[in-house]
Amino acid sequence: MARHVPARFHTKLSAVQDAVQAALAEDSRHFRLGAEAVPGVRLVAAEVDGRPVVLSLWTQAPDVVELCGDAAYPATGALLAIDEAQARSLRAQGVFVDLSQFTRSEAYPGTYYALVDHVSPKQVHGVLHRLIPQLEPHDDRTQVA
Repeated sequence: MARHVPARFHTKLSAVQDAVQAALAEDSRHFRLGAEAVPGVRLVAAEVDGRPVVLSLWTQAPDVVELCGDAAYPATGALLAIDEAQARSLRAQGVFVDLSQFTRSEAYPGTYYALVDHVSPKQVHGVLHRLIPQLEPHDDRTQVA
């Protein structure tokens, strides 16, 4: 039996995907945790060898539950999501996004997510380095915005 997908959430997911596509065209930098693109979703932008990478950071509990699908509700602060198409496109450009570090959404095929314990720029930045090993290493003095 097919899983019911709330129309409102599907509209929100489409809006986030549109925001990610628009952000991929913007100037990027090593790391940027942006303002909310839609309520409860911020964009996380990074750059690997001049190639932009944009993930979505979902912070509202009902959205996290929806993306996790039928999995038990995770005790987490948020989740970082990436579209499989963007990961494939990055791979074709020579940027390795470690999808083995993500969980494939059962509810939304083609969407992968990684859980984040605490939503702070430092925590999200650290998780991003784990998910995209090619991000340039740096010391703690590098500015994170």
